[in-house]
Amino acid sequence: MIRKTLPQTQAATFSIDLPDKSKQGMPTPAGTGFFVSGDGWFVTAAHVIMEGEGESEKVRDDIAQAFLMKELRPGAVPIMCQHPELRHVDRKNDFALLRVDFTKNSDKAWLQGKTTFPYIIPSIRPLEEGEPVYSFGYPLSSARAFASPGMIVGITEHSPRATSAIVSSNFEKSKLVTTSSDTSVYVLDKALNYGNSGGPIVAQSTGYVHAICTRFEPMPVRQRHLEKDGQQVWVVIPSLYGIVVSLANAEIVSKFDEFEIAYTKEDKPSG
Repeated sequence: MIRKTLPQTQAATFSIDLPDKSKQGMPTPAGTGFFVSGDGWFVTAAHVIMEGEGESEKVRDDIAQAFLMKELRPGAVPIMCQHPELRHVDRKNDFALLRVDFTKNSDKAWLQGKTTFPYIIPSIRPLEEGEPVYSFGYPLSSARAFASPGMIVGITEHSPRATSAIVSSNFEKSKLVTTSSDTSVYVLDKALNYGNSGGPIVAQSTGYVHAICTRFEPMPVRQRHLEKDGQQVWVVIPSLYGIVVSLANAEIVSKFDEFEIAYTKEDKPSG
């Protein structure tokens, strides 16, 4: 099932490369995002376009300088977009909307003969526990910069990855009191990694995107067969489960409506 819809998901999904001061300002992979409309609406996780931590955290002021990039495959022309404009940030739901102007990118070789960007359709149908899904994104991508006389040489490596999963749970932790204002999330049974953030979570049955990658869940696991100084050893697994935010959250749906971004309210899948 994944193979039927993966090409469209891949086409619509990009690495978000932002300037890195520690690398002489060269564009460096910061996360993943994807188009949800042919006219340039682009979704990612809010933390991908933030900088700083805690009270000093703020939206980056260089988002317009970002490159939306893809891996360079043998024999293919480079695929990239420029000039994204930040239109909305929702820190509560870790959701951000950018707009990419097609006209400003229409001179790119990969867009010749096209009139729209490739995109995937958002769905606000709640996913069911046990439902098969998959993620696609750019985890573990990297960039390096080298200073040489009179120039800076940069090397960027993008690592596209598709990961199959099921919805392990439709909430993260039980609480005594839940309200409609709580952020709706899903727990996936597969690990997500740095760089997956902002990427799509796609239903295997339809190819619709239902959620965005936001974070992973580290977990200390006791190693019963190991001891140190008479104590059993614990090892922290950096990513055991993926935590993803549903596109059906009211604040997200409201922005889709405001910006006239089409989405589906499909019925539950059969079988």
